[in-house]
Amino acid sequence: MSRTWKFRMLPVLIAAVTLCLGVFAQSPDKIEISKMNPAGLLVDKYSYMSQPYSFYYFHHMDQLGLRTDWIRRGDRVYPLAEPTKGLKLVYDSHGRQYSIDDYFQRNFVTGFLVLHKDQIAVERYFHGADRNSRFVSQSISKSVISILIGAAVGEGTIKSINDPITSYLPYLSASGYRNVTVKNLLQMSAGVNYSEDYKDPRSGAALIGAALLTGNPSFKSFAESIQPTSIRPGTRFEYQSVNTQVLGLLLEKVTGKRLNEYAEDKLWKKIGAQSDAFFYESKNQPDTCAFACFNATVRDYARVGLMMLEGGALGDQRVVSTPWVHDSTTPDAPYLEPRPGGPEGGFGYAYQWWIPPGNDGAFEAEGIYGQCIYVNPARHVVIVQTSAWPEPVSSALAEEQETVLERIAVEVVQ
Repeated sequence: MSRTWKFRMLPVLIAAVTLCLGVFAQSPDKIEISKMNPAGLLVDKYSYMSQPYSFYYFHHMDQLGLRTDWIRRGDRVYPLAEPTKGLKLVYDSHGRQYSIDDYFQRNFVTGFLVLHKDQIAVERYFHGADRNSRFVSQSISKSVISILIGAAVGEGTIKSINDPITSYLPYLSASGYRNVTVKNLLQMSAGVNYSEDYKDPRSGAALIGAALLTGNPSFKSFAESIQPTSIRPGTRFEYQSVNTQVLGLLLEKVTGKRLNEYAEDKLWKKIGAQSDAFFYESKNQPDTCAFACFNATVRDYARVGLMMLEGGALGDQRVVSTPWVHDSTTPDAPYLEPRPGGPEGGFGYAYQWWIPPGNDGAFEAEGIYGQCIYVNPARHVVIVQTSAWPEPVSSALAEEQETVLERIAVEVVQ
């Protein structure tokens, strides 16, 4: 074989490899839930949470054979102006300069949108996704639940967030939640015995993930099994997904509706969503998954962020009160304040929303594997990122993500 032939064929070979990789990213071998290890959802290679499967399933969760609880859009769509220009951004990371296109690759981005007021400044999709794709939110779902709690407080079905959770869910009276308030749950300060260690197949996070996939136990029974610790509720922040699941059980109890139905009436139709959304869980799970299972388009996630930026309303439709938005995004205790160099990347926490250090009043909904809704009220910017990181949590990728989000918030308004 001559060297000339090799060089002539090289572009063809590269194109063929690229095509194969692109096809695989869009349509990997099908995951069979029955063959997954339920407790290994976040750690096993054979999982829709792991690359390369996640590149596809993170925007095709409705193709796994699980139950989908649909949230239907209304007749009215809140308009967003179509993008008119691109974004040229150069940023520094550990002494090297990168472009925004470098970032999309380095951060394993599947969807990305920048909104300035009602104008889409940037919108990009990767790995076979497009603007009609519904992306799994992971723990962005927690911030959605917080909004719904605010709606229930506003209509009086939850009388006060200072109420004990057992006044609404008396079956938790013998559990670790017996002295916990609704506010403690919102602020992740319940003081219960539950580990969020994603790499430990015996942790609470692994067990609730197994319940998600198998339906056994029910989320209600799982919450009943949670035990107390010596930590007094309302004194220490400890991120625990089960607390959000209890908030989901609370909403279904006080409203008398399935969570998806309540979300449809009180959030989705009011923000003028352009597409239907859904929660997912095992067909055998009697309860709705509240802590990580919400799926929507990137544009509709942006509308959620814009509603919060606008103080709880979008257009002439109010979702929650302005005081609720303030309280949801303002730490009110020293142990919840952002601390540069502290744990959780120095972020603070309020009602299921993360608070980065800084002076812009920014707040974020975040999910493992790089999901984020970044809201910057001072600059009137909302940024949505969906991703498929190789690990649930990465301090390096999270640091780079925050650098880029903050840079974009500055650049897009100049």
